[in-house]
Amino acid sequence: MKRTAIEKAYAKINLFLEVTGKRADGYHTLDTVMQTVSLCDTLALEYDDGGEGVTLSCDKKYIPTDGGNVAVRCADEFMRYTGRRGGVRIALEKHIPVAAGMGGGSADGAAVLRALNRLAGTRLSEKELCAIGAKIGADVPFLVCGGCMRAGGIGEELRKVALKKRMYFALAIGSRGSQTPAAYRALDERAYTGIRSADALCRALEAGDVSAVPRELYNAFESVVCERLPEVGALRERILEEGAAGALMSGSGASVFGVFGDAAGAKAAVDALRKEGYFAASAYSVL
Repeated sequence: MKRTAIEKAYAKINLFLEVTGKRADGYHTLDTVMQTVSLCDTLALEYDDGGEGVTLSCDKKYIPTDGGNVAVRCADEFMRYTGRRGGVRIALEKHIPVAAGMGGGSADGAAVLRALNRLAGTRLSEKELCAIGAKIGADVPFLVCGGCMRAGGIGEELRKVALKKRMYFALAIGSRGSQTPAAYRALDERAYTGIRSADALCRALEAGDVSAVPRELYNAFESVVCERLPEVGALRERILEEGAAGALMSGSGASVFGVFGDAAGAKAAVDALRKEGYFAASAYSVL
């Protein structure tokens, strides 16, 4: 029997990202606040009881469709964990930029886990899906849940932040992507020890004090990435010139987002950036 589903995979931005330490196993610990936004990929899934294996197709030729793709790995791990037999077919419509700090690959993997849980009738809890996703990537558990969350540990310790008001963003990226391992190495070379806390940002978000959010934005990676990719810093300044109340690089880059008071302001900034050749998209917070 074949069953199908359509699932949205929402991008994320980091409103706050501090690197708090490094564990003996080499993983870094974080204090980060992540928010899913309306920019998304779309996945069409087919689960066939009589089939076998996992296959992925994508409308973008540069996206890997083998075991190097997080969506494929999440599907394989789901089938292993649940002991289900059958075939999984995934068709991916890609809109989230790659290597941009927006969690695109992890979002696709999280979407696969949610969809397969319904299609296979496994009724796993959100906690179980997060545990499966954590084996594949640090951002997957958050993206299984979505909304606004503060994450600790290596990203697996999640606490919901009760966002009171919708936020509007202009998202943009220059011509070159960034790589997370390189960003971590740059911080390690500086013997970086983070001391910033996301407490103030979380209080502002939960109080609905959107005006306080821009001054609490922070990303420990921003300075080291901007040294290697100065266009990231230039793009951040450009978004501020377009009226953003605050702007920040997301994740390890190279995407930058600006916070706006309304959808019209975000759209106007996006229109201006697109005219200059940037990839840009307006988005809002997904709860």
